[in-house]
Amino acid sequence: MTPLLGARTGIGAAVGEIMVALRALEAGPDLVPYTLSTRARLHRDAVPTDTRFVPIPARILLRSWVRTDAPRIDRWLKPATVVHATNYLAPPSRLPTVVSVYDCSFVRYPELCTPEVRAFDPVIRRAVARGATLHTGSEFVADEIEEIFGRGLRAAGRLVVIPLGIPSLGDAAEMPPAVASAVGDAPFVVAIGTLEPRKNFAHLVGAFGEVAARHLDVRLVIAGHDGPARAEIDAAIARLPTGLRSRVVLAGGVSDAGRRALLENATVLAYPSIYEGFGFPVLEAMTAGVPVVAARAGSIPEVAGDAALLFEPTNEQAIAEQIDRVLTDDTTRTELIARGHDRVHAFSWDHTARALASCYRRISERHP
Repeated sequence: MTPLLGARTGIGAAVGEIMVALRALEAGPDLVPYTLSTRARLHRDAVPTDTRFVPIPARILLRSWVRTDAPRIDRWLKPATVVHATNYLAPPSRLPTVVSVYDCSFVRYPELCTPEVRAFDPVIRRAVARGATLHTGSEFVADEIEEIFGRGLRAAGRLVVIPLGIPSLGDAAEMPPAVASAVGDAPFVVAIGTLEPRKNFAHLVGAFGEVAARHLDVRLVIAGHDGPARAEIDAAIARLPTGLRSRVVLAGGVSDAGRRALLENATVLAYPSIYEGFGFPVLEAMTAGVPVVAARAGSIPEVAGDAALLFEPTNEQAIAEQIDRVLTDDTTRTELIARGHDRVHAFSWDHTARALASCYRRISERHP
């Protein structure tokens, strides 16, 4: 349950939804929620009431598990018969283990990752050597896992592809005040994600310069917590013509209600990421009836299907052309909304939970 702590990321949203869906299953597994963070006790309201708190700081566990299979945390997990590491960090255990690997950015783009994230590589390799089963949400990432961590994992039944569902944004919708005052009634392009390099927002800002020159009222809203790409994004905004800079709004992190309001009021969602293991904002926008333009990169084409216009993520002219197409072509816009409505029916947390429960059962029987 550690991903439920602090600012909620996509992984945090997934873990929360999976927990609820597993507990809603008839004859589903009994769950023993646990955290690998000493600060978890300070945020009890963020995790289930029956959560077990492993009293060792996560940074110490990570440093140790990179090199050794100690310390084990089995004594805090009794009477569990399977361990699910929901966020890459697989605790050494005598129990059969499932490790969720949402993407392989720590291997593909280590220069874009923190040292803690880069350490996932040796920890996962040790888990594979111990016989762990790896779970991911897309065929794209599954192919990467086999390439990086060992051919034959899928054939041996130790790599399972179980797609995720679509995070619920709740019923409330409230536009962030700073966005409301900056945008007013103008149409806007929304982009959602932490300000990190692989989200590629600097190229989106560059493309927006061309879009904004054609459409005098359109705005760009980027909603996401600050990150290491903030300086790069600020520089991209500074390169825009003076009159266009104020039409780019950095909204910062937003609540679920703010996220819902942004999606429901946006003219188009732009998702320019150069690498993704899944891509929740694409499906969230489709759920809200918003057309999507997205990068032809990572698992995004697999998740979006035929319900999005795709572009090469570093080609600013291509990004601008696809946004412009949605803004000007009513037929394209209507088709994308209809296809998106159909596409979202392929993703369900109930299906995710049932497939995970089946996986737990299978590896428990295989390794009693």
